[in-house]
Amino acid sequence: MEDWMNDRTYPANGIRICIDSDDADDFRGKFYSRMNRDPIVFHDFGELIVLADKLFDKRGYPQTFQEKRSFRGGVSAGPGHYAAPEIYLTDEEILARRGACCTFDVMVESRRRAGWQGVLFGVDGSAHEYQSEMELLKEIAAEMERRKV
Repeated sequence: MEDWMNDRTYPANGIRICIDSDDADDFRGKFYSRMNRDPIVFHDFGELIVLADKLFDKRGYPQTFQEKRSFRGGVSAGPGHYAAPEIYLTDEEILARRGACCTFDVMVESRRRAGWQGVLFGVDGSAHEYQSEMELLKEIAAEMERRKV
């Protein structure tokens, strides 16, 4: 699966999704980012997206193209955009992580139209572009189904 890197570093806009449990309706596990010291635990796909978005907002990378508003305090004041966010984990630390069921690398190239666009790298080394979180979910589900066969 690491063939996609071709001796490059693991990008800051990448997350390694380690799926530990594949229930009939959803999956759970943890994900790792070079921009965070600790793993981030999720209990379903929706929570994965929300938690990763919070991390991206906190670190300012990848940049959001839409201001988020709240009923409590107006527009959220994030850190802006950092072309070189602070890095906490090495390439080796990220690549050593594995899920009990599956492991995926997701590159979030942009967050336009209030959604994610990027590339999912599958367990067989394949690459699938996605234009939204829903497309990402479909690709992950398809990869997991192929793995079961």
